[in-house]
Amino acid sequence: METKLELAAVKANAPPLGGLVLYWLFSRNQLEFVLQDIAVVHSPPLADMAQYQETMLPVINLERHFGLQEQGTSRSTKYLVIRAVTAEKTLVKVIVLAPNSLKIQELRTGYAGSRPLSLPRNTNDILGSYSLPEGGLGIVPDIASICSHLRLRGSQPL
Repeated sequence: METKLELAAVKANAPPLGGLVLYWLFSRNQLEFVLQDIAVVHSPPLADMAQYQETMLPVINLERHFGLQEQGTSRSTKYLVIRAVTAEKTLVKVIVLAPNSLKIQELRTGYAGSRPLSLPRNTNDILGSYSLPEGGLGIVPDIASICSHLRLRGSQPL
């Protein structure tokens, strides 16, 4: 039986980069849950936090993390609970802000690796970037690395 690999793609809330619309890409296996409404606790200088299944998780805005200019806000913001495994084999979870629609799609041909991507900040937190068949640019954020940055800034344990 053939295993179908699926991607979760979220259009970034940022203007096109080099004429290409940006998308955040996650493996379907990384996507644990989609939340419609959560209470976010703002606690500068620490990461924003929100409760998920009796655990406080950091809330990440990927556009801000990578230094991208944000476009207007959407009225139907969703929150994605994303999980990843660190190099030390520890499971970490974050909540990713998703102001644009989420699409689950089958991984198929047409996803070609793109040239190395340079974003204004935290470029080392990118696992890869791909030219999408529809003409956009898919960016795979390194959730484990982003979590490690949060711990270094003094965020609560994940």
